[in-house]
Amino acid sequence: MNGLLDLRSAQWHLIISPPPKQLLIAIAYLAHTAELIALDCGRRFDSSIVARAARGRQEIIDRVKIQRAFTCFEAVKLVEQLPNGTTPIVILDFLSTFHDENVKIQSRKFLLETSIRQFQRLSHGAGLAVSVYLPPGSPDAIYLFERLQAAAPRVSSYEMPEKVSSQLSLL
Repeated sequence: MNGLLDLRSAQWHLIISPPPKQLLIAIAYLAHTAELIALDCGRRFDSSIVARAARGRQEIIDRVKIQRAFTCFEAVKLVEQLPNGTTPIVILDFLSTFHDENVKIQSRKFLLETSIRQFQRLSHGAGLAVSVYLPPGSPDAIYLFERLQAAAPRVSSYEMPEKVSSQLSLL
């Protein structure tokens, strides 16, 4: 489980399409030994999964400090406010807030570049992992995804399992 969130100082880790449940279990696993900051940008943080993985131990659950962002502006502001220190940081579904087409693409590009600089700053602390999912088919979303991927010093990509049909074939 720790392999999914392999946090190292001096380089941040981009995780593409991680299995959501396994990512939350990995967060609980890390919280066994240290406090952890989780920034939830895509409403993917399910505290019940973390609590089950922590086996209900309140001291482990309390070590996970969760913050939520609902817009790309909020996400970048929270990233800028994150401390660079001894606390590992996990950012969940970072680019989901950047898919808002009501925000001009130039603003989203600027905010992404600001975030990348902040990720570089935060990577010198206890470790930073940023998860994203494959973007919707719009050219702007693809550009943002590819730019973030190009900036990341370490990238891990997980394949989403294909949906298996349970219907029997008549042939």
